[in-house]
Order: sequence, then C-alpha cells, then structure tokens
Amino acid sequence: MQRRLCLLLIFALMTSLYAQKKVYQTKRINPRPPVIDGQIVETVWEGVEWESGFTQHEPYEGKAPSQRTAFKILYDDKHIYCAIRAFDTEPGKIACRMSRRDELDGDAVGILLDSYHDHLTAFVFVINPVGVRMDGIFTNNGENEDWSLDPVWIGKTQIDDEGWTAEMRIPLSQLRFSSQEEQVWGLQVARILYRK
Repeated sequence: MQRRLCLLLIFALMTSLYAQKKVYQTKRINPRPPVIDGQIVETVWEGVEWESGFTQHEPYEGKAPSQRTAFKILYDDKHIYCAIRAFDTEPGKIACRMSRRDELDGDAVGILLDSYHDHLTAFVFVINPVGVRMDGIFTNNGENEDWSLDPVWIGKTQIDDEGWTAEMRIPLSQLRFSSQEEQVWGLQVARILYRK
C-alpha cells in the first residue's frame, strides 16, 4: 500500500467541545519500523515532529492541561505506529494499576482513529503506564461504545524521570478505511491524568 496518510487531528481529552482542529501529516517509514518497547529512541521517530497543544476536558473544560503531552505517528504498508510522551512533573504520582484488558484504571493515553473521516465512528486504542490495553469502537458520534472489539495490536510503555511513554503498533488489517490513494482520517489523541 503506497498511500499517503494525512490525519486531521482533534487534540483534546476524550470528547471536548472546545477541541482544537489541526492538521497533522505523517510520514511513511522507509525502510525500518521502530521497535515497540516504550522507549521512543529509534532514529525513525526523528522523521516527524512531536505534536502537542492539548486541551483539558476535566476538571476545567477548555483550559490548558496541568501536564504536557506530545505524540508522533508514522506508518508503513502494514501498520500505524504511535508514540506518546506523557510528561509528568511528579512521576512518583503516576497511577499505575494492573487490571484486565478493557478494564482500565489509573493514568492512560490513547488514540481514536476515525478512518473514514465521517465524524461518527472511531477505532479506540488506549494503554496505561503498566501496559494494560483497552480497545473498542465508538459509533453514532460517540453515543455507542463497544469494548468487545479485541483487535490484534501491540503497545508497550516505560516510566522515566520525565513521566512515561507509550509506543503502539496497530495493524491496518484491524481497521476499516477507503481505498482512495490519499487518506484523510480523523484522529483524537487523549490522556487521562487520574489524580486530576
């Protein structure tokens, strides 16, 4: 698949009415993808800039977040790769809770992919600081949430002195999208800072 992927981004936490609409153009990886280990150190990540500018949803709708978050996205013929840096000035307070898949608790980061750019449907991929994953699909403009969807994908995390990081590899085979040469998708990147 030699398509160019362009992601229309809505930076916010979950479904904020004050979301900022931005355009993010990612790059195709050539030749080697990153190792998914939560460290974000491979030179392939240098091919795209960090994006940030998030808006708070709770507890103060539309305000600047209390902690900074940034992300990068790449793709190749088979996968989408996402790196998220959840900065935290008090990393000892990161809520790291083990749980079953799709029963997330504590801090988390994730992406919602509107691969048809219909503003109604999104594939959801979320991970917490200890690697517990949550995934599903939102339909009817987020009114319906189906967490029974269990797509095959990989996510790894790492806690460090600056907060924590997450890397994800999502197979394109687990998504649905048009066959157009140029792809325009909607994307929402989210962070849950549990203690706030």
